Amino acid sequence: MRDRPFVRREGTGFSVRFVGAQCALLRDALLWLAHRREGDPAVTVWAGAGPERLERLHGTLSADEHVVLTADDLHILHAVLLSIHSMFASEEAFHTQLGFYRENAFGLANGLVRAVQEAASDA
Repeated sequence: MRDRPFVRREGTGFSVRFVGAQCALLRDALLWLAHRREGDPAVTVWAGAGPERLERLHGTLSADEHVVLTADDLHILHAVLLSIHSMFASEEAFHTQLGFYRENAFGLANGLVRAVQEAASDA
């Protein structure tokens, strides 16, 4: 899976195009975390947003692979990708639940930060 999405500055936000499995990983992780049985406070600590916002981001990503996101939205996506790593006892459990490997989540989280930094520097 490619680690870096395509990002460019657009006004006060960022135009982001997630390709292939990137979008699927993000959508699956957003819904998986939004529906945790621990409840809204725990989800908010993990993701920086409550289940409703995670579901809205899921809907945004489901509508198109190319979206305009705020820095806050990007922070939530980054937090979700990093948080889900610690919620599984094993790589096998992670893969069984989400269909991806932990290294995919880490790679996309790091690639997202690098792509946003580059886009911000180019503006």
